[in-house]
Amino acid sequence: MRTPNLILVLSYSILISLLVSADALQKGPKNVEKWFKKLPNTKEKVTKLHFYFHDVVSGKNPTSISVARANSTFTSPSYFGLVSIIDNPLTLGSGPKSKVVGRAQGITGSASSDELCLLMTLNFVFMDGKYNESTLSIVGYNPINYEYREMPIVGGSGVFRLARGIATANTAKFNAKTGNAVVEYNVMDKEMDKLCTILMLFSIVSVITHAKNIAQGPEAVEDWFKNLPNAKEKVTKLHFYFHDIVGGKNPSAITVAQSNSTFQSPTFFGLIRMMDNALTVGPEPDSKIVGRAQGIYGSASFEEIGLLMTLNYVFTGDKYNGSTISVLGHNPILHKYREMPIVGGSGIFRLARGIATAQTIWFNLTTQDAVVEYNVIVLHY
Repeated sequence: MRTPNLILVLSYSILISLLVSADALQKGPKNVEKWFKKLPNTKEKVTKLHFYFHDVVSGKNPTSISVARANSTFTSPSYFGLVSIIDNPLTLGSGPKSKVVGRAQGITGSASSDELCLLMTLNFVFMDGKYNESTLSIVGYNPINYEYREMPIVGGSGVFRLARGIATANTAKFNAKTGNAVVEYNVMDKEMDKLCTILMLFSIVSVITHAKNIAQGPEAVEDWFKNLPNAKEKVTKLHFYFHDIVGGKNPSAITVAQSNSTFQSPTFFGLIRMMDNALTVGPEPDSKIVGRAQGIYGSASFEEIGLLMTLNYVFTGDKYNGSTISVLGHNPILHKYREMPIVGGSGIFRLARGIATAQTIWFNLTTQDAVVEYNVIVLHY
């Protein structure tokens, strides 16, 4: 996300759970099948990574560029609806001339209507040493004005096959004139003797509260991972209503991109919206708010209205305050029930996995506003 006349530096800490060693991995479908056959005899381990991410939004060679926005984006205090593509260098140190060990490639989007919070959908693509050509995937929530921000690692490839973990970000530098930023990352998986350092530079700003009773920061996350062998998975059930407001003076879901043919398509194929939808206890519009659904949905089917959902449930009430759940799934909205996978979380929901089941209970054909009931079952520690 770019903010005019601002520069930001962030720091990231990442913990990753792995099922493989750092030995050379053979690629191809047959070799992956062989690798899976060996999984019953493989132990998870923790790997620790530390790096800097360089988000360069200005100058002749920016690594982060805006690709979509809403008509109202630049009148919003949070630049709600701004979408950027990034190909940011990951380096050993925070300086711009530090050795490059990888790239952060993906999409960021300003997904809050009242504070600077980013949807992060990206891959860390490593290009050096034993992690060369391996990747880590992140789908998470980044309130960039907060000191520490946790984002779930939801998968990986190569050495990091089946990875899961936590990336903790901390802004190290921010340039208010150029909008460039440097962010430090610490990454950890379940192999405690592995250590790598990388630096990250990018410009973003936002705010979040602590997850209740969960210590923040890279050292706290590392301690949490050390205690995992003694932790038991538990099941949490959540129930809330999702208010998708498209019409009126204060929409919570705004169009940020479309193709030339979108409105000739019966399914609105190619339509992309950024959302900051209220999550409430009841279906009524004035019901108590317990969180926000922040992210992107896009019409991704020619033949039926099937949405790609990439979002975070950001909880703001009671014991889940400051914790998040990340969802990446398929939502055929005309079906009675739709299941979407939970791929990660933060705070209380670190290493979360589960299922979110959606059922539309009200839809206005004229405004396209909707209220959707969600029943969520989460496995977490």
